[in-house]
Amino acid sequence: MSLRELLKDKLQEEKLLLVPKRFEVIGDIAILNLPPSLYDEKHLIAQALASRNKNVKVVLLKKNKLAGEKRTAEFEILIGDRTATIHKENGCLFNVDIARTYFTGKLYFERSRIADKVKDGEDILILFCGVGPFLIPVAKKKEVNIIGLDKNPFACALFRKNAELNHIDADIILGDANSICNIFRKSFDRIVMPTPYGQDHFLDSAGSLLKPQGMIHFYTFKKDFEIAHFKKLLEEKGWQIDYYRKCGDVAPRVGRYVYDMRIHEA
Repeated sequence: MSLRELLKDKLQEEKLLLVPKRFEVIGDIAILNLPPSLYDEKHLIAQALASRNKNVKVVLLKKNKLAGEKRTAEFEILIGDRTATIHKENGCLFNVDIARTYFTGKLYFERSRIADKVKDGEDILILFCGVGPFLIPVAKKKEVNIIGLDKNPFACALFRKNAELNHIDADIILGDANSICNIFRKSFDRIVMPTPYGQDHFLDSAGSLLKPQGMIHFYTFKKDFEIAHFKKLLEEKGWQIDYYRKCGDVAPRVGRYVYDMRIHEA
């Protein structure tokens, strides 16, 4: 039974139509995005959600969009007493604090896809690595030299816990992606960059750290009508696009896209 069906006899029709059809679950925490017009009914909706999903122990209301350097949002706890959980994905376990670190379960397929593409012996850099969801599956599956970088100290601390929890050996550097050309004096076979919204400029500096024929997996946010122009712009800058796909919607007509790219050799 859907969330709307559970609330059918408890909400007026016009409000029922505003109840979201989908919600994200991370570990045992469900995240609700509600319009302000439903805030008076937020506890009722949270109770219905928890009754529908027995594995959900905590329900959070997302009060605003991701913001700031740490890409975190403000949450109100509707059920439970915490914002931390352990999330299982791709055979790995992740300590996550939703209020203090950036994490989305919506990229689980991409994280598995990248891990399958990696070859043993590669030197790999994960930018904006957070608590390790891209890095740890790679390190578990392949014999690689892999480094993560993030500027959120709390995310770095959780990454170290997750590396130990998943029995992997990997380095993480607390640092700013704006300074990667100064931080790293080596080049990489593969760079993964789940880039923050509106921060495409990091691609230029990351490209300077790529080995010949190395691969970048570049995640960006674009409106659907921008895609053709953006692909042309990338090609004009010397990128060879091997593959791209939409990785889900984040707002009306705005999606997250991934581009697997190499620097085109003349």
